Amino acid sequence: MAKEVIATALLVMTSVIAVVAFVNAVLPSVYDLSNSYTSIASNMEDQFKTDMDIIFIYPEGNNVSVWIKNVGSSNVPLSQLQYSDVFIISSSGYHNPGFESASFPSWSYTLENGDSGDTWNRGETLKVAITFNDGDPLAAGTYKISFFLYNGVSVSDTFSK
Repeated sequence: MAKEVIATALLVMTSVIAVVAFVNAVLPSVYDLSNSYTSIASNMEDQFKTDMDIIFIYPEGNNVSVWIKNVGSSNVPLSQLQYSDVFIISSSGYHNPGFESASFPSWSYTLENGDSGDTWNRGETLKVAITFNDGDPLAAGTYKISFFLYNGVSVSDTFSK
């Protein structure tokens, strides 16, 4: 009978050790998975709260000015605008100006009716100035302009020159 008690006790201790090892192996994975879902949810919330409208496009000479209003419920950090993209597409090709690039075409922005803070707040208008090279100006025609923010939210409109 003593042999059976010792054998049972050893089996119970081995089972407990196996369960503890299993829990220690699985719990960190579950925790990391939870952090991943939290991060994805935060990014999706940022995208859902961000929205903008192009309110006016004015092509003149080698420049195109685009006024974009923040109509979303989130404020966009101005420091993140450098990671945005501008595309100008026509039937004959496309342009992808670089942000404050030394080469042409390039684009820059100014906050038209906002405070002097570091965010593009709801209701404020951003003026995007796109500059083309004198030797390669934007030809006459119809164009589609698309502005993509750092988080993937985009707005598009067409204009003619």
